[in-house]
Amino acid sequence: MTKNKQTLLLVDDNKTFLESLARRAELKGFNVLTAESGEEALKLAAAQHIDIAAVDQQMPGMEGLVVITKLKGINSEIKTLLLTGHGDDKLKEATRALDSAYFDKEDISGFWDFLANLSLGKVNILLVDDNPKFLETLADRIRLRGNEPLTALNATEAMAIMESNRIQLAIVDQRMPDMEGLELITRLKKIDPSVKTMLLTGHGDEKLKEATQALNTSYFEKDDMGSFWGFFRQILNSLETSMAAAGMAEGGDHKDAIKLEDPNKE
Repeated sequence: MTKNKQTLLLVDDNKTFLESLARRAELKGFNVLTAESGEEALKLAAAQHIDIAAVDQQMPGMEGLVVITKLKGINSEIKTLLLTGHGDDKLKEATRALDSAYFDKEDISGFWDFLANLSLGKVNILLVDDNPKFLETLADRIRLRGNEPLTALNATEAMAIMESNRIQLAIVDQRMPDMEGLELITRLKKIDPSVKTMLLTGHGDEKLKEATQALNTSYFEKDDMGSFWGFFRQILNSLETSMAAAGMAEGGDHKDAIKLEDPNKE
């Protein structure tokens, strides 16, 4: 599994329907897990990180809404979708109360549209600095742009966050007590080679700049944060454009996706 793929858990006691959903989801680029019961789904969710769960309502042993409630107890951030061939208004209201989407199996096209649009989410940004005040200042300014960053006060916390989240951009302080920033960046890129990285330092030199370039990492002095924010806006816009293009391509709009990433291409 590559870290830029979303993990989708499909739960249905109809094996034929389950396999059909799984094949199509894999073609759309998801890392797919399947379960034929609520109990099996909960075991999978307890053992690994799951981004999205699509759950059938009518299953023996445990109804879909109960499964969704328990999945959210394991991971409150999981996105959930209820699939049903026996829907009514009360069931729709109950799914909304659980912050869950609702789809009728007889009109499954809406389900695929929903999954495609999930890839247009906000850029996930990881901030790593052992100075709590500086870290919160960075986080506050990024929130003003509409992104909610993940923060870590040390490399150990940063690695744990990276292991369980899809991070598009990591901004890392060089001087930290448990691990230098460049070493952390190297480890983050081993988890996900596609992650964009930026190194912040108050103790820079030419060798450090050369080392960051070798890691395809941007380098900024903390004394000159003006240039950092200018570059940050550029890289964030680039990431948002790439994510939107990927979402279009998953939905079948390949020509529009190409134009979005490179307006000069026809």
